[in-house]
Parts: sequence; C-alpha cells; structure tokens
Amino acid sequence: MKQREVAVILATGGMGLVRAAYSAGKPAYGVGPGNAPCYIERTADVAKAANDILTGKSFDNGVLCSSPNSVVVDAAIAEEAKRQFIAQGGYFLSASETERLATLLVTPQRLPNPKLVGKSAIVIAQAAGINVPANTRALIAELKGVGRDFPLSIEKLCPVLSYYVVADWREGCERCKQILRYGGMGHTMSIHSQNEAVILEFGLK
Repeated sequence: MKQREVAVILATGGMGLVRAAYSAGKPAYGVGPGNAPCYIERTADVAKAANDILTGKSFDNGVLCSSPNSVVVDAAIAEEAKRQFIAQGGYFLSASETERLATLLVTPQRLPNPKLVGKSAIVIAQAAGINVPANTRALIAELKGVGRDFPLSIEKLCPVLSYYVVADWREGCERCKQILRYGGMGHTMSIHSQNEAVILEFGLK
C-alpha cells in the first residue's frame, strides 16, 4: 500500500487492515464488518423476500460483507416466511444443532472460524454433524437475542443466517439496530416492504 504506484486505497476487511490502509500515507477508504440485517415487514412479497435473502446469502457462499446475515420477520407473516425459506432451500436448525454450529463456527474471539469462511451450507452442516437436504442453500438459526450470549448474531461470512421474529416494525427496527451495533454500524441493512411510511421511518431511524 505504500508503493509509489498506489494512488488511493480501498480496504475492506478487519480493523487491522483498515488501520494499515489509513496509516499508509495515501487517501484511503476503509470498510469494517457488515453483519447486515434484512427486515421482512408484513406487507412484503414474502416469497420474493425469502428468495432475495437466500440468493444474497448463498452467492459466493456469503463472503461478501454486504451479504445478508440476519433475518428479522414480523410475527404476522412468520409462518409464511418460514415456509418460504424452507421451500427455497433454507434449513432451520434445532436448538441443539444451533448450539453445535455456534461452537464450531464462532471462535473465542467472536470471529468466524477461518476454516468455514466461504464454505457451502452443505460442507458446514457436515462439519457440524448435521444432516441437511441436498438442495440446502443456507442454514438458519432462530435466536432470541443479540450479543455475546448469542454467538451466531455476529457477521458469519458463510451461508448461515440468524433469524428473529418481532411483533411489529417498531420492534423490528430496534432489533436491526441492535444487530448493527454488535458489528456493522454504518454498513448495510435491507427492508422488504410495500408500506412506504414504514420504509421511510426505517430510513430516518
């Protein structure tokens, strides 16, 4: 980065890389962790939302920092959303499978296990001793919270999604902010909705 030929630096990665870019003596743009939440509001086209999220998460096996990392779903459409995710290649983990995967996937430093970054959902499931259908595009872990007590709420860099059900858009907005605060502030989030007022409120908040 310090070579004469380098005019400007775009650094996407961990804090070490970003610090190195900023101290190289050149104009630099740094981007940190993503951990992007995707909110599915009750007016959304649920089938399309599930497909969009699974496509984003399975593309390049989820290594892009803008890949979906969490799904936040309105309770009013939670059953339909779950059906759509399953029909389109999502595999919902049991509580014991979620615990097993968290132990394998998240290091004590609360980072993704480098051996599983960019691996397919099938490979990750096999490594965790979980049997999944051959068409599985992503593993989905239903969580009750965000933070240290919920290891899979971090940015995962592989086809694993954390999944939350909320009462309404206000609770959904708070949950998305919690996820971003845990890793991903100022980076990426998405909303699936046909309610312009709710979309505007999310943007403002």
